[in-house]
Amino acid sequence: MEMNGTPALHGYLMPAEWEPHSQCWMGWPVRYVRFFHVFLFSSCCDMVSLTALHERLDNWRDDALHAQRVFAKVATAISKFEPVTVCASAAQWENARSQLPENIRVIEMSMNGSWFRDTGPTIVVNKSSASSGAQAPKVAGLDWNFNSWGGVDDGCYRDWSLDLQVARKILSTERLPRFPHSMVLEGGSIHVDGEEYIAQGFGECILISP
Repeated sequence: MEMNGTPALHGYLMPAEWEPHSQCWMGWPVRYVRFFHVFLFSSCCDMVSLTALHERLDNWRDDALHAQRVFAKVATAISKFEPVTVCASAAQWENARSQLPENIRVIEMSMNGSWFRDTGPTIVVNKSSASSGAQAPKVAGLDWNFNSWGGVDDGCYRDWSLDLQVARKILSTERLPRFPHSMVLEGGSIHVDGEEYIAQGFGECILISP
């Protein structure tokens, strides 16, 4: 469900970093591989299709094997305290499933990068709805714009089109209202006190994004 206006107008606010939360979402690290087809014509006029690969080599070393082991340990530790969902690409779903315990949900999701802290939704809560009897859902999400930490000229990678869909897909999976926003902002660059003030902000992240 897409919401109009700002979260504040609907009674939502971003909870403090230290407040309890109900679950955790993570992205599975993998080198991003893009498939494309090259069509060639042989001397007998038959068309031959060749599949070429383009990989991002700037993200994880050794095909992300070490990063995957660490992410699996982190996800397992978190799952002892709250439910965890790990998103993996179609090519990596089976690999992720095999490395994670059964109590962790693994779902298929395309992405360019695995840093969901920045590409995923900023969760906001409506603390007044329960006490006032209002019909507004208790939890919703802000879907910021994302530009790979710097855009075409200074970003970490040139294609972040799949990352732009991550927040929307998470909110859709959880059936949560979505507040779309055109502002470029990494969700991990801000922390709040749960009332009305930003407790911490990383200026370099915010300044390079717009």
